[in-house]
Amino acid sequence: MKRPLTNSTLLILVILSLVLSGFAQSGDIKTDPEISAIVSSVNSTNILNTATTMQNFRTRQSCSGEPEKGHGVTAARDYLFQQYSAISGLQVKLDQFTHPNCTTSPTYNVIAWLPGKDPSRLVIIGGHYDSRTTNVFDNTSDAPGGNDSGAQTGVVLELARVIAGHTFDATIVFISFSGEEQGLYGSGEIAANLSKYFTNPEVIVMLNTDIPGGDKSANKPADFKKFRLYSSGIPRERFDNDRDGSTDNTSPSRGVMRYVGTWGGAYVPAITMEPEMREDRPGRASDHVSFINNGFPAVRLMETFECSPSPPNNTCTQSLLPCPPPAQIPAFCKDQNFITTHQHSPHDLVKFITPTYAATIAQVIAASAASLARAPGSPQNFSAQGNSVQGITIKFDDPTGGNVDHFVAAARSVAENFYRQRITVTHDTKRVITAEELGLKSGDSFFVSVASVDKVGHESLFAYSEVRCDSTACKIPPYSTKFREPLPPPPPAKDPADKE
Repeated sequence: MKRPLTNSTLLILVILSLVLSGFAQSGDIKTDPEISAIVSSVNSTNILNTATTMQNFRTRQSCSGEPEKGHGVTAARDYLFQQYSAISGLQVKLDQFTHPNCTTSPTYNVIAWLPGKDPSRLVIIGGHYDSRTTNVFDNTSDAPGGNDSGAQTGVVLELARVIAGHTFDATIVFISFSGEEQGLYGSGEIAANLSKYFTNPEVIVMLNTDIPGGDKSANKPADFKKFRLYSSGIPRERFDNDRDGSTDNTSPSRGVMRYVGTWGGAYVPAITMEPEMREDRPGRASDHVSFINNGFPAVRLMETFECSPSPPNNTCTQSLLPCPPPAQIPAFCKDQNFITTHQHSPHDLVKFITPTYAATIAQVIAASAASLARAPGSPQNFSAQGNSVQGITIKFDDPTGGNVDHFVAAARSVAENFYRQRITVTHDTKRVITAEELGLKSGDSFFVSVASVDKVGHESLFAYSEVRCDSTACKIPPYSTKFREPLPPPPPAKDPADKE
């Protein structure tokens, strides 16, 4: 006979579920009232209005130019430039780039930034504003892009509105990319050339949102309480036949995943992050990939289910990859030719999105970006010695820029995504830290790292690389430096079943 679960057992199961797949616990996290006010001020109506305006341009295909007054990607670009320019405190530029498919129409990103006390440290928030219909090279037919990309355009613009007017240590950058749908051309250009606008740029993080609208056809009520976050491991899980990554891995982007889980959960407990242990959906890509290609930590946030035949991951057991699309979504969303889907078709309309859901994802991004922009830098040159039985000693250097009140160390089992608990540490290299102090058992295999915290409680990203400790030794994983080894760019998209 099955024994009934006790209350304590249920509590343990709930905590373990949060550590593995959702937001990390935030009992030892100190939130900032001003950041809470920023998060609360996100307005879903503003996001809807921007998405509707984008849809009304009829097409924002990157090479559409302005086929008639008030329509096309050029009109959309000018609208965004005007909207960013109307926000007090932002510096705004049109960023021209070469798009190999647009031989007659100039192509532009729109970039705006809120200068911080340190103009070189950058927290970047982005999403593309170009759209497409079934034929990726069609620059005349209506491509409304209500969700992809009206919703993310609305999210990024709304974040610029609510974050401007506040002060930060780091510079916060907002970018509306073009050229995404044909090969990440806009983000590829600007990620490689940030020095055009910033001296000695240091990218702390790039937070990319793409398809955050909450399609009403593909998502059920429970799905609006979750969102997906994609973060690549090493090697990067990107192609159709790449299996998903493992928790027994480390990368700069996985560190961002943990940060969003921790601080997003602290400020926006109404929604849960679903970590996807890969760079993006199998065979697909978005603008965060351009930043990863340049060695910067970057992740993608999006809706739980999309009206598209794209599988969210490769967790299926079948030998032939990629996995099939989820059973969850309606049959018309699974059309491999993108005729009846909402995504990449004339059916991608604002009426199918859920603005309050997009606003909640915007709140998660606001909390994460603002927290990082006020935090000190990460500790440098982190190392650990010892083992998980006898305990470990750690060593690290202060971050550049100062502003540190104390440091915290934390660890996670190799079977978990998130750290168990934080303990305050100093530069005392003789102090032995036991596995039990870190919330683990003696002999457990785990990853450990340290973060900087200011006197108000703003916490940095944990130092990279994490160190892996087991019952015999602690070592920096030998693969950890390979995050700077880019994959080749994706091939030009082929209609109709393109790879973004």
